Amino acid sequence: MHKILAGAVLAASLAFTGVAAQAATTTTALTFNNSTTSNIGNTFTSAGSFTDNYTFSYTAGTFDVSSAVISISLGTTSVLGVSSFSLTNTTTGAVYNSTSSSAGSLQYYTITASSLTSGSYVLSVKGNVTGTSGGSYGGNISVSAVPEASTTAMMLGGLALVGFVATRRRRSTTAPMNLNLMPA
Repeated sequence: MHKILAGAVLAASLAFTGVAAQAATTTTALTFNNSTTSNIGNTFTSAGSFTDNYTFSYTAGTFDVSSAVISISLGTTSVLGVSSFSLTNTTTGAVYNSTSSSAGSLQYYTITASSLTSGSYVLSVKGNVTGTSGGSYGGNISVSAVPEASTTAMMLGGLALVGFVATRRRRSTTAPMNLNLMPA
């Protein structure tokens, strides 16, 4: 009986050890404020690796994306390091990776992608927190519709028409008036 109980305790402790060693993964559906921007971020109070996935769908045609995150370490004994920041179109499998820069203990990551197609997307932030006081990251993602080619052509045609009318109107107001001062 003691061997069974000891085996169960050992199996349970190994199971919990395996869970503690795995990365924490969260998935959050994004909602866009004013239809264009959504905030992202997370705070961690202890050490460990993490993967935060932010999902959204875009169905209104072609669009552009810009997104950025910054990591912040809490205290002097902890470091939050972002190891990957990317946008994936889960419909086509296309991946848009970030560019990074740093200033002291701060890390900046940015993604800019143009002319993306309608579909489902995942914005993923991966990293690791070391030390005892944790850390956080924060940022946002902005989407903007790309006008159709016909819309752009109509806009340019309208601007050309307005310019033509303005030029013609200016010519008619600056033309000399013909005053016939001779008696009839």
